[in-house]
Amino acid sequence: MSADPQSARDDIAFLRSLVGDDESVQAAAFGEAYFAGGLIYGIQMLLHAAISLRLLPDTPLANLAVGLGPTLVFVPVLIWIVRHSRRFAIRGAVGRAIAAVFSSVGLANLFLVAVIGAVALSQNSLVVWLIYPCTVFVLQGMAWLFAYMMRRRGWYALVAAGWFVCAVAMALTVSAARPWFIAFAGAGLWLCMALPGWLMLRNARRPA
Repeated sequence: MSADPQSARDDIAFLRSLVGDDESVQAAAFGEAYFAGGLIYGIQMLLHAAISLRLLPDTPLANLAVGLGPTLVFVPVLIWIVRHSRRFAIRGAVGRAIAAVFSSVGLANLFLVAVIGAVALSQNSLVVWLIYPCTVFVLQGMAWLFAYMMRRRGWYALVAAGWFVCAVAMALTVSAARPWFIAFAGAGLWLCMALPGWLMLRNARRPA
């Protein structure tokens, strides 16, 4: 009988580990990365729109700068955020599961670049390459849908739906007028990435 109280305490400790996520810490780090990514790549879409509307020169050098520049900016920013938040351990099974899904999505993006990029290069097709951002949006929507299923926050489901809608809209306009594709991509980055990142960062820093 002496083992029963200890067993009960162990069970309670286990349950707390499942639900006892320190969301403020997780949200701050994730919000920083998500807001930075949405802001930087959202600006990239504005620059693409400017080129499409002839507000900027439509030259190979300009397209290369707009295509690679944001990533060259975002990577060091992301490294700084990761190093800055590394001292905070992710607690709780739910938090670790959500973090693992988003990390897996990020890794999958690298392989998508290789797969779709190889086909686009062999076919010399811009349309094939533009499938890549569509699939990235679908993966982001999947990650947010998983987060919704784990935490049951209604706005997580809205973000997931936004990613899915923008992905389909981009696919429908991938071979049509370039500004429409850019508009839907920009909407996804600003509304489904930068805005949720800013909201999570603001809420995490709000005094209790």
